[in-house]
Amino acid sequence: MQASKETSYEDFEPLCKWRKDQNCDKLEVHLPGFKRQQLKVEIHSSGILEISGERLMEEGKSKRIISRFRKEFPVSEDYQRTQIHARFHNGILHLVMPKQIPTISAAGDENNDGKAASSGTSYLTCLMKNKNIALEIMILAICLAIVGAYVKKYCQCSLE
Repeated sequence: MQASKETSYEDFEPLCKWRKDQNCDKLEVHLPGFKRQQLKVEIHSSGILEISGERLMEEGKSKRIISRFRKEFPVSEDYQRTQIHARFHNGILHLVMPKQIPTISAAGDENNDGKAASSGTSYLTCLMKNKNIALEIMILAICLAIVGAYVKKYCQCSLE
């Protein structure tokens, strides 16, 4: 009968670098010695991004040492949670977190929080993102043009 091995854990804090861009934020987690299969990336329904990993450092006859880490980050509502993706390459875990695209409120010049819309968002871009609004505006413009042509042709109005 073989005696069970004693397992000890070495917790470590990986180097993390944030890069913030206009359209997305990027997180690099430096994990030298790790393989992709030893890592786990999850987004919980509570809005927490959890990154963790374990790897065997040393194994002897009676003892084994496992290196592990666990990081948690809150994921704000500013990100498209379903579009967050990760890639592991050369010991670095790359996470890309695309930001939400700003939309126009009913007033057209404010976001839901009452702040002015970003100046980088052009009127045409906003209309393209809100295709239904653009379609309604085009239909209204066509109807007004038709009514105007009808009035001009068939009404006996005189402007004095």
